[in-house]
Amino acid sequence: MFRTVFLCVAAALAVAVVPCAASAAEPLPKFTEEREAAAMHFVRKHCPELVPLLEELKKVNRPAYELQIRETFQVTELLADIQEDDPKRYELELKIWKAENKALVLVAKLATPKEDARKAIEEQLLVLAKELVELELQSLEHRIEVLQAELGSAKDELSKFRDNLDGIVKDRFEALLEKARKKKP
Repeated sequence: MFRTVFLCVAAALAVAVVPCAASAAEPLPKFTEEREAAAMHFVRKHCPELVPLLEELKKVNRPAYELQIRETFQVTELLADIQEDDPKRYELELKIWKAENKALVLVAKLATPKEDARKAIEEQLLVLAKELVELELQSLEHRIEVLQAELGSAKDELSKFRDNLDGIVKDRFEALLEKARKKKP
């Protein structure tokens, strides 16, 4: 029975969710022992309840396990890139990853034959679903804030450019003449 539950989760693990920064066109990194160690360290640190599922998946479906490790490693790399540039987005994306993977663990547990346990798990899944929606909302709000700041900066740059149009034209003209002079023998 225990094995059956984990086999059911193998498919769920194979569709692990990658943060928004991930591009569908971006290929997954190759599976290596080093990447496996890094991915498992990340999972142990941020979602330890996922470790038994991964260990079982490694035993029963090695290709699905390696795919999950590759995806998780890619998540760690993407999060590391985000962390430096946008700490708020990093926190949101990490929280989303944790909640999604906790949900996967709960989905695996839904296979229990006990009605009471299933009801409790469904209640936990509802809480996680609400949390995920709230996190996604926060992520969209943050994205809008970032885009509005970029737009404001671009508008300022455009305004300064327009204010000094004659000077910019003169500078560009002189630079082009200078290039022409340098090319003459």
